Parts: sequence; C-alpha cells; structure tokens
Amino acid sequence: MDDAFIDLRRNADAGAGGDTFWPSFTDIMMVIVMIFMIASTVLVLRNWDLVQELRATIEAEHLAEELARSMTETSATLEEQLAQAQHINSRMRMQLMRADENRQSMQEQLADQGKQLLALTEKQQQLTASLQQSRRSDQLNADRLAKVSNELANTSSELAKVRAEYEQLTTTHANLQERQLQALDELAASEQTSSEQALELAKLRQGYSLSTQQMDTLQGEYDELMVKYDKLIRPARSAKGKHVVTVRYRKENGRNILRIRDTGEADYSVVSHKELHRRLAKLKDDHSGNLYVKLIIPDDSGLSYTEAWTFTMDVLDKYDYYHQE
Repeated sequence: MDDAFIDLRRNADAGAGGDTFWPSFTDIMMVIVMIFMIASTVLVLRNWDLVQELRATIEAEHLAEELARSMTETSATLEEQLAQAQHINSRMRMQLMRADENRQSMQEQLADQGKQLLALTEKQQQLTASLQQSRRSDQLNADRLAKVSNELANTSSELAKVRAEYEQLTTTHANLQERQLQALDELAASEQTSSEQALELAKLRQGYSLSTQQMDTLQGEYDELMVKYDKLIRPARSAKGKHVVTVRYRKENGRNILRIRDTGEADYSVVSHKELHRRLAKLKDDHSGNLYVKLIIPDDSGLSYTEAWTFTMDVLDKYDYYHQE
C-alpha cells in the first residue's frame, strides 16, 4: 500500500543517513577509548612492575651494605684477636727461651755436681782403702789412723751434702722439664688458635670481597632501572615551546628528495643528504636541548618501511631534543 505513494517531505533521506552515520562514529570513539584504556592499563602495570623491581633492588643494596658493614666489624675484631694471640705467643716463646736457659744452667750445675760427687766418691774409696790398709799394717801409728778417720768423716759429710744438693737439683730439673713441656703444649694450642683465626679472617675477607662485588652489581642494576624508570615517566614528546624544523623525505624516479623548512620560512628548500645534516647540526647547536624535528613522509613517498624507519630514527637520535640522553 505504501509503495503506491511518493514521500514528498523535505530531506526525506536525512533521518536514515543520520541513523547510519552516528552509530558508526560512536563505535569508532568507543574503540579509541578502549585502546586508550588498554594502553593506560599496560603502562600502569609496567610502571608498577618497574617500581617493584626498583624497591627490591634498593632493599637488596641495603642488605648488601649491612652485610659488608657486619663483615668489616667482624674482620676488625678477628684482627685484634689475632694480634693479641700473636702477642701471647711471643711472650710464651720468651718464657720458653728463659726456661731453656734455666734448664741448661741446671744441667751444667748437675754436671759439675756429678763430677764433684764422682771425685768425692773416688776419694772416699781411696780413703777407705787407705784406712783398711792402715788397719792391716802394724806399723801405722794411732795419730795417722785418727787423721785418716777425721778426713774420712769430713769426706762423708761433704759427700752427703753434695748428694742432697744433687737430689735438689734433680728435682728442680724435673720441675723445669715439666714446665717446659706445659709451655710447649700451650704454645702449640695458641699457634693452632692463631691459624684458625687467620683462616677465618681470610674467609671473612673473601666474603667481604664477594659482598662488595654483589653490591657493585646491584648498584649497576639499580642505575639501569633508574634510567628505565626515568624514561618511562618522562613527559610525552611535544612541540610546545620548542624550535620546530620540518623535514620532508620522498623518492622520485629512484632519487632521494629531501626538503627542509625552518621556523619563519615560507617554503621548503631542497637539500642534499649532507646539507640536511649540516643544517640540522647547526640548529641543534643554536637551540641546544630545544630542537623539535618534525618529519613528514608522504603516503606516496616511494620509500620502503625499512628506509623510512632508518631515516627517521637516525635524524631523531642525532638532533631531536626528546631522543638526546
């Protein structure tokens, strides 16, 4: 029924066209918003992971510093103990040398007393033999017999005295030998303790060296993370407040065509590759840290993706403010 009548209203197709255009625009905006939200989420997650790594590295660095400080204090304590043990060893060696000297002196005295004892024993034997011979002889008078008896008594008394001194010296010598053996045992134990302390000190020094290397490694990782973090949170590249220079690049008939236009210039200037770098270098020197290089590569530039990308990164890395370290 409706096909039999013609719609004579103005803009009859406007409603249909509007219904077709606006939902498409809404879908496009929704996709853009979703992409923006996804990119923001990824950026926040990467930032969070980097902050966590940075905190872990800082904590590890603090732990390494505490470990190095503790090892340094322990090393100083062991060095003091080692010096004290060496001092005690020196004193014990001096006491041992003194005991050796006393023992040698006692041995010399014992040798002298032994010689005296041997001489007195021989003299006693001679006097005894003489007394016996005198008793056997009828011609020996009483005075000589009394004299010999007195000499024999004196010799016996002196012999008893020498024997007492000899026994006393023997006892003293035995005591000195016992003290010497005890001093040797103490010296051996002290030297063993010193060796153990020296070994422990060497281990601690090795551990301190490893801790220092670990701390240097952590410091390097910390510096790298700081650089990445700074790059991540740095503001976006913007031409606001910068000196802008525009470069166009395309290929015609196999030839590279480079054009450049500085701020304030109305038209582009065709330049060679060498001239382009010379002018950009001069602008970089004139506007240090403030040069914004705007690169334009048309859709019909005739360049491959590799050529366009290599040229873009080469120019930006050398002259653009945002890509300078």
